[in-house]
Amino acid sequence: MLTKTFSHIDGITPSLEQQLWEIGIRHWDDFLNRTDQFAHLPKTKLQRIQEGIFESKQALEKNDLNYFKSVLKPKEHWRLSKMGKVAYVDIETTGLSRWSDDLTLLGIYDGSLSHMYINGKNLADAHAKLMEFDIIVTFNGKQFDMPFIEHHFSYQYDFVHLDLRYMLKELGLQGGLKNIESQLGICRDMDLQGVDGFEAVRLWRQYQRGNQAALQKLLRYNEQDIVNLKFLLNYYIDKKTELL
Repeated sequence: MLTKTFSHIDGITPSLEQQLWEIGIRHWDDFLNRTDQFAHLPKTKLQRIQEGIFESKQALEKNDLNYFKSVLKPKEHWRLSKMGKVAYVDIETTGLSRWSDDLTLLGIYDGSLSHMYINGKNLADAHAKLMEFDIIVTFNGKQFDMPFIEHHFSYQYDFVHLDLRYMLKELGLQGGLKNIESQLGICRDMDLQGVDGFEAVRLWRQYQRGNQAALQKLLRYNEQDIVNLKFLLNYYIDKKTELL
């Protein structure tokens, strides 16, 4: 995925990148092996492109995620999803304001196991867990989840952040997470199908009054959110790869 883009290389415009793909140059090495086809380009421009490709190849050999994070536009960061440890993250809160509402639950799915952090129990441990990852995947996390988390822990994280709300919109999938899941045929447990953010607040309030079953339902609701994010990211990558 990463070696198919030239968008980060000095001298490559979006239109030139499209032209490269159309003539079958779909990998950095393709360009280096066919430089004779670009004799019409100014020599200095051709040299800049070659140097940019060599630099990219060296960074890839070192698995230098920070290099590509800095040179690629955010909309191209999906190409980095195999370069680091990925966390699928979702939170529950008592409202929409990170200043006046509480972070009640933070779920982290590492692709195999779910790690659940509950306010009043082990929520403080979530910060150390988050620090284990290089890349996070959320749905609307740039506007909601991460600002809430950063405010709660008084810490600004430096992840590669893949926000599926905007990524899936590129594919024509719009609306909330549950609506998109429905469009793609993802089914939740029957007793969770009507649960949304407002119901999550109600479940938390019930738990605060001693209802342990409400907490367990809230945990399952959050866990299905984070597990489904992995499916949605893979769906997005598959669709984008088909278009390359």
